[in-house]
Amino acid sequence: MNTDEILGAFPEISRADLNYLLCDIFSCNPAELPQFTELPEDKVQLLHSWISRLQQGEPPQYILQKAWFYGLEFYVDARVLIPRYDTEVLCQALLEKLKGDETVLEIGIGSGAISITLKTHFPDLQIRGTDIDSGALEVAAINIKRHQTRIELIQADLFPQGELKYDLIVSNPPYISPAEYLALETRVQGYEPRLALWAEDDGLSIYKRIIERASNYLKDGGLLAFEHGNMQQQALLCLTESANYKTLQKGKDLAQRDRFLILQKQ
Repeated sequence: MNTDEILGAFPEISRADLNYLLCDIFSCNPAELPQFTELPEDKVQLLHSWISRLQQGEPPQYILQKAWFYGLEFYVDARVLIPRYDTEVLCQALLEKLKGDETVLEIGIGSGAISITLKTHFPDLQIRGTDIDSGALEVAAINIKRHQTRIELIQADLFPQGELKYDLIVSNPPYISPAEYLALETRVQGYEPRLALWAEDDGLSIYKRIIERASNYLKDGGLLAFEHGNMQQQALLCLTESANYKTLQKGKDLAQRDRFLILQKQ
C-alpha cells in the first residue's frame, strides 16, 4: 500500500501525525521517510488501528507511547504531558549556565524530560524531582531507567521535606488558566492530564506558591528557572522582582514567543 494513498484516504489526518506513525513502522527518522513508499502488508491493519485512534483525537505520541525531546526518546502515556520542543530552549539555556556538578531540584518532573536531558549532558549533577502525582513518578522512573541516569524521585506537593539547598530549581508547572483550558484542542484537553495543565489565578497560582518558598531551598546566588505561558512573562517578572530575584535571562521559544525565565536569588 502506497503511503501517499494512505494520506489521500484519510484527508483529515495531518501529514505530521501520519509521518510520526510511519517513522515508527519503518524504524526511520523523518528525513529518511521519503525512501519508504510502500507499506508492508503485515503493517496495514496496525496502521489503520492507529489512524482510527488519531481520528478520535488521541495524540500519536500516546498511541506509540513514545516522544522525542532534545534528541532523546521518552516513554509517555496519559499520566504525563507530552514533552514539547519549545521546552528544549529552556534546557539549552540551563546547560549553558551550569558547570556540571550542581544540586538541582525539578518541581513537577512529569516524564522526566528536563531532568534527564540535563543529567545526560552533565552526569555529575545531583538531581531530585518531585511530583504530586504518583502516576507521573512511575513514568519518570521508566525513563530514568531507560536512560541509565540516577535521579531521586519524591512524591510531594512542590517541595520535598528536608533542609537540603539547591544550586538550581527548575519547573514547568501547570500554567493554563481555566478559560484557556476550555479553548484547548481536543487532543490536549481530552487526553493530556488536566492536573499538569490547569492552574487558577490566570494560570499563575503554582508560580506564586513556588516563588513564595523557593528562597528557603536555594543557595545564595542559586538559580530559579521557569517555563511559562507566552502571555505570562511580565506578570512573573513582577512576582519575582518583588521576591528579590534578579532576572538573568528572558527566553523565547522556537516561534519567538516569550517562553522562559532564568532568575537568581540575591
